[in-house]
Amino acid sequence: MSNKLNLFAVVFLLFLAIFGCTSVDDSETTTGTEMVSGLIIGSAEHPDPVLEMVRDLEKEGVLQNVIVRESFPVQIEVTGPKSVIEKLQKMPRKVSPGFK
Repeated sequence: MSNKLNLFAVVFLLFLAIFGCTSVDDSETTTGTEMVSGLIIGSAEHPDPVLEMVRDLEKEGVLQNVIVRESFPVQIEVTGPKSVIEKLQKMPRKVSPGFK
């Protein structure tokens, strides 16, 4: 009986060790994409298509910590997957004549 209990204890501890070492890091999304922070400059258009896209992605849970600075054009700080932030930064936008 004692040997069966010891064997059970060893198997249980081995199980805990294996699954304890394979825990998932919360700093990455389910696709394995690293979350980064970035600054996105909006467009001089009204309504701003860049800001609308950011708001849609925020509602979907793709972007987090969205901060919109009330400037012209708007400046948007976000946290999200690097690839998504890069696409938003490369979106075509209308630039105000006074903005350089």
